[in-house]
Amino acid sequence: MKYNIILQICILFTIISCNQANKKLIVESVKKDQPLVEKKKINESFSKKEILKQKITIKKSEPIQKKIDKKVTFEFRTERLLQGRNPENITQKEKTNKAILAVTKMLKQNLSILGKSVNIKKNKTNLIKDPYIFGNENYSINKNILALLPLTGKYSQFGRDIRKALDLSLLQTAPKNFQITYYDTGKEIDLEKIKYLKNLISPKIIIGPFTRETLLKVKTVIKEKAVPVITFTNDIAMLENNIWSLGFSPEEQIESVVSCALKNRFKSFGLIVPSNLYGKIIIQSSSDIIKTKESYYMEDLSLTNNEVNNKTNLFTKLKTFLNFSKDEKNHTKFDAILLAGSKDFILEIAPLLAFFNVDSKSVQILGTETFNHKDIINEPSLESSWFPVIYSKDDNKYKQVLKDTWNTKSNYFSKIGFDAGLLAIDFLKLKTTEINYFDNAKSPLVGFIFKNNGQVEKPIHITKIDNLGKLSTVKGCENINHSLKN
Repeated sequence: MKYNIILQICILFTIISCNQANKKLIVESVKKDQPLVEKKKINESFSKKEILKQKITIKKSEPIQKKIDKKVTFEFRTERLLQGRNPENITQKEKTNKAILAVTKMLKQNLSILGKSVNIKKNKTNLIKDPYIFGNENYSINKNILALLPLTGKYSQFGRDIRKALDLSLLQTAPKNFQITYYDTGKEIDLEKIKYLKNLISPKIIIGPFTRETLLKVKTVIKEKAVPVITFTNDIAMLENNIWSLGFSPEEQIESVVSCALKNRFKSFGLIVPSNLYGKIIIQSSSDIIKTKESYYMEDLSLTNNEVNNKTNLFTKLKTFLNFSKDEKNHTKFDAILLAGSKDFILEIAPLLAFFNVDSKSVQILGTETFNHKDIINEPSLESSWFPVIYSKDDNKYKQVLKDTWNTKSNYFSKIGFDAGLLAIDFLKLKTTEINYFDNAKSPLVGFIFKNNGQVEKPIHITKIDNLGKLSTVKGCENINHSLKN
């Protein structure tokens, strides 16, 4: 009986469960790339056929040519144009416009220049290799400036810095009928092309070239008595009555820093230089100043690359030259040592001087413009050293213009490029462009003073390396180049 009751209950539950409605579960296939979305509840009266198969009505399309009306064509072309634009160029144009306005405010010149149309393009001929024209493209306007700059190659960074400065000077101060034509001297020096370009545009003034080597090559082509040439070479031997250089020559550097040392009563000089043409120029320039008086002493040491790299030989040469003795705590042979050469040469020799008891705080170390480098300024063995720099007063506004325009820092070549442009434009504004204009002409930004014999007086200050790499001006040696001329 016990088992019969349990069996009857199980049979009853089985009968009840069989009477429940058996609903179908439909699982639709989903494509792999189709997102999973919660399905709405389907009306149960719909048949499977109606759910799985839906009719798609495809309208008869018109021919493609009829569908593209003028409005569509315009929008399509506009879209393609926008796709082809470079956002950086648009930003650059906006920055340039701001820079023009900033330069205008800076120099407080005529505002009418802002409204003029300026075209920059490449002009290609069979003979001229892509000269760049900035300004009015008409060669017959007779207010042409020819700029020979290395826009490519080894010195391209300097050439581009100068070009940016020249463009700003043109935008700021030049009338509408002025233009600058740039010829790239970085890739090749083709005298026939330069001669053809010169005859084509008849420039009234030439700016460049940048290096001594290029000037040597093009001098015969560009030299003309009535056409002034403002170059950037640092070789003063290349200068003539109508050729000026804004470069900082080794002779000018040595004359200024040694003269400052003589002014501060230093009398015994030791020179350590590389054994090359540059080293010979340093020795000769120093000798011309130091040996003018009998009581002054000078001795030099020239080192080849092999001698610098051979440490044993280098130590021996320096010990002999400095009269090093272990018994002496302080160096006594020289009261001033001039160290000139490349950055690597200076950083190789300077620590050894300290090793051989040459303390830069008791023996005056003199250097050239090469010392104006962060690695040298922060070298402990060169603390208290003196070196020459060309000082330009209050150029903060110009620095800000360059930063806003090209996001680049101002440097020596951009500043002298700007000055060269301003002088050239002012010269071309004269009714009679006589070359005597440059006699005692003064550049606005840096303050160069031009002389009619090709010399340029530069505002040279002697700078001292203080503690922690800070710089200060040596008292009594401000604008020393100008004071020496007087």
